[in-house]
Amino acid sequence: SNNNNATAVTSSEIVTDFVQKIVLPQYQSLQDKATSLNNAINTLNTTPSAANLASAQQAWRDTRSAWEQCEGFLMGPVEDDNYDPNMDTWPVDYRQLDSLIANSASLNAATVQSLGQSLRGFHPLEFILWGQSGNATVDSITAKQKQYMSGLAQDILNTVTALNTSWAVSGGNFQAVVLTAGAGSARYATRKDAMLAMAGGMADICDEVGNGKIADPFTTRDSTKTESPFSHNSMLDFINNIKGAQNVYLCSFSGSAGASLSSYVNANNISLDNTIKTQFDAAITALTTVSGTFETAIFSQRTQLQNAMNAINTLHATLDGDLKTYSQTYVKD
Repeated sequence: SNNNNATAVTSSEIVTDFVQKIVLPQYQSLQDKATSLNNAINTLNTTPSAANLASAQQAWRDTRSAWEQCEGFLMGPVEDDNYDPNMDTWPVDYRQLDSLIANSASLNAATVQSLGQSLRGFHPLEFILWGQSGNATVDSITAKQKQYMSGLAQDILNTVTALNTSWAVSGGNFQAVVLTAGAGSARYATRKDAMLAMAGGMADICDEVGNGKIADPFTTRDSTKTESPFSHNSMLDFINNIKGAQNVYLCSFSGSAGASLSSYVNANNISLDNTIKTQFDAAITALTTVSGTFETAIFSQRTQLQNAMNAINTLHATLDGDLKTYSQTYVKD
């Protein structure tokens, strides 16, 4: 039977725990890691060494991992105020970047903030930390690049801090907009609207990964279109994107769990809940079967990548179709 007689969680509990157990702690984790990244870049600049370069690279990866999981809920200020494109526009325009470094008198955080989005954020910093061919050394990083790195890291931290603050009670308080869904919210007239936005966010990142991030370089066989080519972090980016959406569905992050969409679906349609959970696992597993880098896999592991795209697109169809239909049917407030 698809009917589960166990006590179901309420839509109010789901929306509340989405904010309290997913959004707020993940944005705080992202800010903490961006702070560590900024510190690691400053340490590298003041005390250049192979060990400090490796530490800065790892801090970049850690911040990147946190951010990619946050893309599982791209709703509210992250889109409204361009926080996403301000720190995660790609690919890098090498010629424009080289010209900037050669001709700019100053590349501090204020200067970086005034630049076009393709010259801000994670990927120009990645370009310098690893080099275009992925073999940067402490000695190969120039004084002007160090200045740019410092400006980029501070700009990322400023952007992430502003994003976190936009949800805080003491800041933009967007959490109140979500928490008052169905009770006076300016954006979500009903809790159904908020839950559909959650489902839409999950579906959207799956579509972006399956039909954009992977499909574009795969179809054109063009490694310059990959998301994180210098660090060869692209496959991990994709996995973290899907895990971020999975966190939302299960209402689970860093050992803490709450009232979930999964429990809400399970109350009336066990089969659909099991399907969604199985499809999340299948998509992540399919991505992990790709060995080596994404930049080489688009040539040498096309079957594995096609299988991954198929699994992600199947998940997307279920989230965008069956989950939204379920929410339209069963969320009454």
